[in-house]
Amino acid sequence: MDRSQDELEFWIIRFLDACVVAEAVSASTLKAYRHTLSSLAQFLQSQGISRWAGAHPSLLEAFLQDAMARRGWSPSTWNQKIAALRAFFRFLETEGVIQENPALSLRWHSQRRRIRPPLPLHQRQRLLRIARALPETPLGLRDRLIVELIGHLGLRSGQVLALTIDDVDLARRRLRILGRSGPRWLELPDTVASALQRYLEVGRPALVRNPEIRALLLNYRGEPLTRQGLWRAIKILALRAGLSPSISPERLRRPPGLPLPTNNLSLH
Repeated sequence: MDRSQDELEFWIIRFLDACVVAEAVSASTLKAYRHTLSSLAQFLQSQGISRWAGAHPSLLEAFLQDAMARRGWSPSTWNQKIAALRAFFRFLETEGVIQENPALSLRWHSQRRRIRPPLPLHQRQRLLRIARALPETPLGLRDRLIVELIGHLGLRSGQVLALTIDDVDLARRRLRILGRSGPRWLELPDTVASALQRYLEVGRPALVRNPEIRALLLNYRGEPLTRQGLWRAIKILALRAGLSPSISPERLRRPPGLPLPTNNLSLH
């Protein structure tokens, strides 16, 4: 090991030791850090750089671009490498080895989430028909309401699960939901209001075990419905309707651009 490699390796070891002492990362992350930093040290040496203070942002960018081209990194892998470099150079900055962190200027790669298209209108209508034909058991009434809230009213699954009985105003046929800009009232169309009223009159009282639980939707144990339970209810209905069980609440929602059958009301 020549002197330049020894100097670079010394601080890699110091950094990894500090991570172990602080118990800041897992063993697999330590291994990934080691691999990334050793590869960077070799790259810097090939560029005639013998000290970490010489690792300018342009060199770090060149290192990442070269490795990505040769190894076919995904955007997530690229971002993991940047996270490792930022952590390492932050350590060097704290130790006084460098004056500022050169990895802060590295750009993250955006990871666009795959957006699956909404259900075709005829499939969404079929699922609504199946839900409306469910027997009026406590869970049947609950699942009918779920499909009405998501497929007809257009609520997100998180909004549905967050509803409490205090958010229901049947006298004014409206529902209070939590939106991105805060709570607001939604006026209920006839089918949604009917499903909600029937669930509150017959379905929910049969499910309640603890009166102190205010969640609107309950499971068979009387506990607040979970996200997994919501997905399961929709998948079962999809199978009954002869549709793919991969249907998600997101796909069941009213497609963008299709007018909602409700009027937004300001929250008083």
